[in-house]
Amino acid sequence: MNSVDDLCDLIRAILADTSAPADVDIEPQTALLVSGLLDSLTIMRIATRIEETAGVAFPESEVVAANFRTPQTLWALVETLRAEKSAVTR
Repeated sequence: MNSVDDLCDLIRAILADTSAPADVDIEPQTALLVSGLLDSLTIMRIATRIEETAGVAFPESEVVAANFRTPQTLWALVETLRAEKSAVTR
């Protein structure tokens, strides 16, 4: 996963397996929570897939609504986690 667009694709794929409308378009600024697209299980699925594809670990303290408001806010967290991981491995 290299960009917020990749993250949007991942979210779209996960939502395809849920009861979300099939025609929902996920863009970087899509309001994921207020639109009702995400529930707690879907959030956990997204976090798990990001961990697998982006090579970062989500601390439980970061799996909060504020980080899942839009794909862009979630991407900012992924970049922060990558930077922290990189700083530790240097």
